[in-house]
Amino acid sequence: MRNIRVIAIVILSLLALTACGGGDVSVPPPPNAQPFESSGSSKIDQIIEAWKSVAIEEMRNDAVKEESLVEAIFIIKDGSLEDVHNHYAALTQEGWWHLKRMPGLQGDVLLDGYEHGTTALVIGAIDASKFGGSGIVVYTLKGTK
Repeated sequence: MRNIRVIAIVILSLLALTACGGGDVSVPPPPNAQPFESSGSSKIDQIIEAWKSVAIEEMRNDAVKEESLVEAIFIIKDGSLEDVHNHYAALTQEGWWHLKRMPGLQGDVLLDGYEHGTTALVIGAIDASKFGGSGIVVYTLKGTK
């Protein structure tokens, strides 16, 4: 009887651990997104470079493995920051949870974060038209702890 309890506890523990870290952690790009080349604004380019530096440093501070980091930068010619926000907010229906410590959508900038098990995702998006460029520029960084 004791062995059955031990086996049951081990199986339940494995199922709980699988539930915490399992699942699909792929993140599709926002609708109408294209690979980023230029927004036409040197100010936007500076902001993206700053985001890259800060995001990577924060991921390191959160014990995300450096070799797992994947950056992606997109530009959306036809869309809005609200569209980008809604796209990533929909991840919560896929098992991701929203990080409350991120400011979210505020004016012309979106800074957000999500986690799924041991996978972390940060998103920065900015309306380049407010800085002399065009389109919505989206920066993402994903990694695993």
